[in-house]
Amino acid sequence: MKKIIKSALALAMVAMMFISCEDVPAPFDTSYKESSTETTVEPAGEGTLASPYNVAKSLEIITAGTYTSDKVYVKGVVTAIDNIDTSYGNATYYLGDTGTSTTTLEIYRGYYYSGNKFTKGDEFAVGDTIVVLGVLTNYNGTKEVTQGSQIVSINGQTNDSSTGGSTGGSTATPSGEGTEASPYNVAKAQSIIEAGTYTSDNVYVAGTVVGTPSLSTKYNSATYYISDDGTENGKLYVYGGKYFNGDNFTADNLLKAGDKVVILGKLTNYNGTYEITSNSQIVSLNGQTSGSTGGDTGGQTSGNVTIDGTTVTAVNAGVTAGTTTATIDLNTVGQDNATDATTYSLSDGSTLTFAAGTNPTNGPKFYTATKGVRLYANNTITFAGKAKIAKIVFTCDSYNGTDYVGNSTQTVVFDGNNATYTNTYSANSGGVQLRVQTITIYYAQ
Repeated sequence: MKKIIKSALALAMVAMMFISCEDVPAPFDTSYKESSTETTVEPAGEGTLASPYNVAKSLEIITAGTYTSDKVYVKGVVTAIDNIDTSYGNATYYLGDTGTSTTTLEIYRGYYYSGNKFTKGDEFAVGDTIVVLGVLTNYNGTKEVTQGSQIVSINGQTNDSSTGGSTGGSTATPSGEGTEASPYNVAKAQSIIEAGTYTSDNVYVAGTVVGTPSLSTKYNSATYYISDDGTENGKLYVYGGKYFNGDNFTADNLLKAGDKVVILGKLTNYNGTYEITSNSQIVSLNGQTSGSTGGDTGGQTSGNVTIDGTTVTAVNAGVTAGTTTATIDLNTVGQDNATDATTYSLSDGSTLTFAAGTNPTNGPKFYTATKGVRLYANNTITFAGKAKIAKIVFTCDSYNGTDYVGNSTQTVVFDGNNATYTNTYSANSGGVQLRVQTITIYYAQ
């Protein structure tokens, strides 16, 4: 009986202990978010490079539903990293105003410095302070910087060489005016794209080809990278570019790693890739230029051919020109755009015939933009006149400040009623097209 009473008393005491413990706080809170003593950070910043938004300001903007259609600068500390995907070159991570923040902003599939891709997977870490350039939005309830953002700085390191350079970034000082006389260097082109201004007009960019260009046989264009020093550092993507004067790439050996080029094209950021857009054109290659600045304007050329502005005149030495002429306006022959030029009749029934000559890849073609026919290196025109030819005058096209008047080595050989024009050129690259619009034959007196 005593044992039973003692057992009952023991059970009662245990029960009282449990009841009294209900009023004692647990020593550790099982919910981190509920127990957080995170310091409140006031929204701040203007969204500029000089005054980036902090995370609190970014979240305030998104919560208000205004978002940003333009890119803004956001600064924060990396609190977590979902992944740095080297196969796609982007990363998803989170920024807070402090390293212990639980109120964070997602950076969704952002890119590295200057919009370059992540290649190693360890380019940044939790605890790093990062400035990002991107667009703020609310995607299905997730407050984020949308896909295609780019890192501007990590722990104060930036790809702008004026602040010490960056890992994998260009060390060149941005320079140039974007003109033919003063092209942008790659660092300058990168900084323009990074600022979000881009270019609606074509600009000139100088650089060195990095790696082996990729040639598209379908589009006859080349895709490649250029940088200021020929290395991977700070390289700029050239997408679907064309050759001299916008001509097609016809062989895979026309451009190679280490070649120094000046390119005319538009700058943009395409889904995080800093690039010169498709249909850019090479202006010079290793010093060889297709433009008039390469010494192909004005003066006597090849003995009997002179150039004056956009007019090319070939004279049959010792033969006096009379007043009888035969003319043709090549823009009126009814030719389809980008088709091969053939044989045409002048106003008096005499003929001229366009041919590729010794050029193995490009023959003369009619282009509506030229309002006439383009002759490439070593293409020919054969004239069959009604009488002895004393002089031939060509009027040519001018585009973007370049007069397309043929090479300084072009020739015209006269033979009685006949003549043969050749846009003679012997170098492996470069040269100047003859973009002829009208032709007038002057017969002998």
